[in-house]
Amino acid sequence: MKKFVILALSALFSMSLVSCTDSPSRVAKKFSQAVATGQVEEAKKYCTESTGKMLDVSAAWGGLQENPNYKMNILRDSIVDNLAYVFYTENDSNKEQVMKLNKVDGEWKVSMSGKK
Repeated sequence: MKKFVILALSALFSMSLVSCTDSPSRVAKKFSQAVATGQVEEAKKYCTESTGKMLDVSAAWGGLQENPNYKMNILRDSIVDNLAYVFYTENDSNKEQVMKLNKVDGEWKVSMSGKK
């Protein structure tokens, strides 16, 4: 009986650790909301180092426009190993967009390139 209790507690502890990691969709939403409200330092918590540098440059040049009414609607995500794509729409638009995320040190991070 004692072994069963220890095994059950170990399983619960393991599940709680796994549930602490944010999903790609959740990270994408937190990142987008922080950018939309001008919280660059907060947004940088949810992106790769190179994306954080792009945010700094954009903010310094006045390229980040705040939108406190921003709304991100997650449609779906696709995860393969350490790469994820989050498909979403913004505000009242029906135009589907995609955000790429990479798993870095066990955490999902938004990864944007400077190319358009």
